[in-house]
Amino acid sequence: MNIKPAIVGLSLATIFSATLEAGNNGGFSEWATVTNVTPVEKNYTIRKPVEKCWTETVRVEQPGSSDGSYTNELLGGLLGGVIGNQFGGGSGKDAMTLAGAALGASVANDQEKIDSGRSNNRSQYREVEQCETVYETEKRREVSHYIVNYSYSGHNFSTKMNRDPGDSIRVRVKVTPQ
Repeated sequence: MNIKPAIVGLSLATIFSATLEAGNNGGFSEWATVTNVTPVEKNYTIRKPVEKCWTETVRVEQPGSSDGSYTNELLGGLLGGVIGNQFGGGSGKDAMTLAGAALGASVANDQEKIDSGRSNNRSQYREVEQCETVYETEKRREVSHYIVNYSYSGHNFSTKMNRDPGDSIRVRVKVTPQ
């Protein structure tokens, strides 16, 4: 019944095997028990452009009869001058010609404004599509990484991982003499 030499022999063989493996590649892999996993979340905001369009009714002005030239006023002045020349005598004739020309130009100008005002009173309406770019924001939250606590050979450790490892984690064990 000599069990002790068998246990000692088995323990020496395990230590010798681990020492050889550690000497060959700087350590060996083993499984450690995961004791806690804490997800670490990050918040961020997404801002994206969105084009919003709608239809609206707008008033369209029709252009007046005025073309921006002084032709009507010149013709009115000329006609007024001819009529004014028919009245008066001597030096008064020149004054009447001048007064008739000024009055004719003024009447032509006033009539053009009246005609232009009448045509503007007949506005038309039409449907126009309007668009603008607005920015919508969306808040998101996602897991950034995990803080993993694990236990190996009676010691507790912690590491940061990009995924949840589950119930166990592979660890590299390196044995060195003190």
